[in-house]
Amino acid sequence: MSQITSSSSRRALIIFVILAILFCAQMAWWIIFQYRSAGSARRFFSEILEEQRKQTISLLNTRLSAAGRSLEDSGLEHSGVRYDISDIITGIVPAENLVRTDLTDSLFLIREKDGAKFYIFLNRNYPQTMIAGDSRLQYAPPSGEVLRLDWVTMEHIAVKPESYSEIDAERERHTRMFLMEGSFFLVLIVIGGYMILLSLKRLKQTREEQLLFIHSITHELKIPLTSLNLFLDTMRRRNFEPKLVSELAPKMKEDLVRLNQLIDNILQVRRLADRQMQIRMERVDLSAEIRQFGERIRERIEAAGGRLKIDVADNIRIDAALPELMRVWELLIDNSLKYAQSVALEINITLKNTRDFAEIIFRDNGPGIPSGMEEKLFEPFYRGKIEEKRTVPGSGLGLYIAREFIRRQGGAINIRNGPAGGAVVTMKFKVTP
Repeated sequence: MSQITSSSSRRALIIFVILAILFCAQMAWWIIFQYRSAGSARRFFSEILEEQRKQTISLLNTRLSAAGRSLEDSGLEHSGVRYDISDIITGIVPAENLVRTDLTDSLFLIREKDGAKFYIFLNRNYPQTMIAGDSRLQYAPPSGEVLRLDWVTMEHIAVKPESYSEIDAERERHTRMFLMEGSFFLVLIVIGGYMILLSLKRLKQTREEQLLFIHSITHELKIPLTSLNLFLDTMRRRNFEPKLVSELAPKMKEDLVRLNQLIDNILQVRRLADRQMQIRMERVDLSAEIRQFGERIRERIEAAGGRLKIDVADNIRIDAALPELMRVWELLIDNSLKYAQSVALEINITLKNTRDFAEIIFRDNGPGIPSGMEEKLFEPFYRGKIEEKRTVPGSGLGLYIAREFIRRQGGAINIRNGPAGGAVVTMKFKVTP
């Protein structure tokens, strides 16, 4: 099952990477297409403006030429000055009547008729009047002499540079939009990839924990079952001698208790995971209960070659579930006994009141815990390098169950190495007045 899940996860990761590459390629193509589309639109817009510019120049020159023909039809007068003839021609002045300042900043055309020389003054701002309604064209007024009435050229009518700003701004807006959206989705892709990698890592870790759990449970079940089988075979071969039965029965009972405890732990984990377990809280005289607990386990510790010290403050009460609390304490003592190995075991149980919190401390002089495993030890089925070596029996469920019991009673539990070695387990509960 785990191999199928792992294979599916790898396929999902491969599909995700392929989709991510396709998405990045699509975004790049969109940006390139936008640039090309904006460039084509700008060229097309430029062609339209240039055509409009040429048509405007042609229209102006047509009107100027028409005014010139009208002037020739009416003839030139040889004396006096004519002003306000039209919007295009503002005046006609014979050369002998010309004041030189009249040529300053003026636009004029020189004509001769019947030996007389005339200056025809033109309205140089006339084109501006004609294109005033078009915001995309601009006019540069000339001055001085022109050779013909249709004097407007390309240098006088130009397209305003800002006429292209709208299309350039649109291109920039679309480009920014695609870049921002692309960056956003790229970040989502990176986060998604990271989450998938974490999921694969967790899946691998879970699979390893499952394998270790199976190995641990198999080992834990095999030992008492082998022992029971051996005891029964021994009793059968000796025809169930009363003396032998009296010697082996307690051992068989001990193995059965061990099996029952293992099965109970597994069922307890299931109930805790499904939130099915109900904990009944009551007022507990913690000082008295710890003293009684210490007296009850002292003989067991001394029988294992250890020593127990108890330092309990008086009159500390909390709201807790006493059976579950006792089970946690029993578990901690069992762990200290299991991991003591060849050490002359010393266990210290301390109870004190710290800032309205009851603090229960279990301290031993055992091998302690590997650095960095302080939190991992509270995970179900986790036993670290101990499980790999199988030097100490156990299923890796005890500390997980202990933490869940403590948390559901409103307390906190942590484990660390002591300054002089050994493990230090601290439990904290709110003190009840």
